[in-house]
Amino acid sequence: MPFDAQKYLTYLDQERRRAVIVHAEPEKGAAMTQFARKLCVRSGGKYIDLLDWFLQHQEVSAEIDSFSPEKFRVFLIEQSKGFGLLLVDRADFVLDTWRRTERRDFFNMITDQWDGYKDGTRAKLLIALQTSQEIEALSILDSQGQSRVLRLSDFNDIL
Repeated sequence: MPFDAQKYLTYLDQERRRAVIVHAEPEKGAAMTQFARKLCVRSGGKYIDLLDWFLQHQEVSAEIDSFSPEKFRVFLIEQSKGFGLLLVDRADFVLDTWRRTERRDFFNMITDQWDGYKDGTRAKLLIALQTSQEIEALSILDSQGQSRVLRLSDFNDIL
């Protein structure tokens, strides 16, 4: 049974690790974007369409080959300043440019380094991705042993 997205965000406020991956099948991309935008509006969060952001910032997109997980982390910290929620949609293309070890570094950042006790990473972080075997195999857990890798269908529709 789907659970309430707003209540889940409130629950995340109680967690030290506040980074979550929400994923959906490629054909559900429009539904994911709609969900992400509505969730940000309802919670006063910041929404970033990463693909669109890269298209608008040619100086960064020209250097996509050097946009490492560390640069992405720094970008996320900068973008989250002043917000309780940062939701990054359509980030798959960046992960697709990384080697397996770099993707692992990114997933480690989600697992351990987005730490609510640290000034730069207090905001809740939701990364919206397409479902893949790699995403489904991730084991990123909260303090109660519940997964922080969730399907879009795990949430109710936030009309």
